[in-house]
Amino acid sequence: MNKSWRLLKIWARQILCGTVVAFLGLNITGCTLQTSTPATSSPSPSPPQESYAVQQREIERLQQLLTEKDALIRNLNARQQDQAKALQESTSKVTRDQVVLRRLATKPGAASSIAEAEVAIASLKLSQVTVPEQILQAQRLLDAATASYAKGNYGTTMNHAAQSREFIEMVKDNHSRKTSDQRLAMVVFNVPIPLRAKSNVNLRRKPFTNAAKLVTLKKDSALTAQAYLDDWLQVQTSDMRSGWVLNTLVEVRVGDLDH
Repeated sequence: MNKSWRLLKIWARQILCGTVVAFLGLNITGCTLQTSTPATSSPSPSPPQESYAVQQREIERLQQLLTEKDALIRNLNARQQDQAKALQESTSKVTRDQVVLRRLATKPGAASSIAEAEVAIASLKLSQVTVPEQILQAQRLLDAATASYAKGNYGTTMNHAAQSREFIEMVKDNHSRKTSDQRLAMVVFNVPIPLRAKSNVNLRRKPFTNAAKLVTLKKDSALTAQAYLDDWLQVQTSDMRSGWVLNTLVEVRVGDLDH
C-alpha cells in the first residue's frame, strides 16, 4: 500500500514537472516570436533644410506675384491719368470750338447740320440696333435743333444737331463692339451732351455697378456727358464733380424743350 502511494506521488510529480516545462517552453517561444517580429518603422520627417527650402521658394513665388500686381496697378493708374488729361484737354478744345461755331454759324450751315442729324437717326431706325429709348433721346436733341433754327439761333441749332449725331454714334459704336467682341474703351464726345437725372442716381468712381459711390444725385440734377464706355457715361455735375452713371438713368436736357 505504501509502495503504491509512493509510486502515485512520483507519477504526479512527473506530470506536474512536465506541465511546468511545457508552459515555460510556450512562454519562451512567445518571447522569441515577439522579439523576432520587426517593428513597423514610421516615415522619417523631412530634414529641416529641405522644409526651409520649400517655404523659401513659396515666399519668393508670392513676392513675384505681388511685384507683378503692383506693376499692373501702376500701369492702370498711369493710363487713367492720361485719359483724364486727354479728356480735360479735349473738353477745353470743344468749348473753344463751340464758341467759334456760334460766331460763325449761318442759316445754311445750321440747316445742313439738321439734315445730317435726320439722316443719322433714319439710318439708326433702319438698322438692327433696337434701342427705342436712346433713339428717343437723339430725337429730342434733333427737335431742339429744329426749334432753335426756327428762332434764328443758328449756333445753338448746330450745337444740338451735333449732340444728336454724337448720341447716335455712341449707340451704333456700342452695338458694333458688343456684336464683334471688340475690347471696349472710353470714347470722348466731340460735343458734350447736357443731361439730367431721371431719378436719384448714384455717381460712381468707375464704370462698374459695384464701384465706389461718390455721391447720390437728386432727380433732375443737371449733368454734362463728356465721354462713354459701353453703357456708362462719364459726366460732370454742376458743382464740378466727375464720375460715371448708367445711360439708362439719365436723359438729355434741352432748354428749348424743357421749359
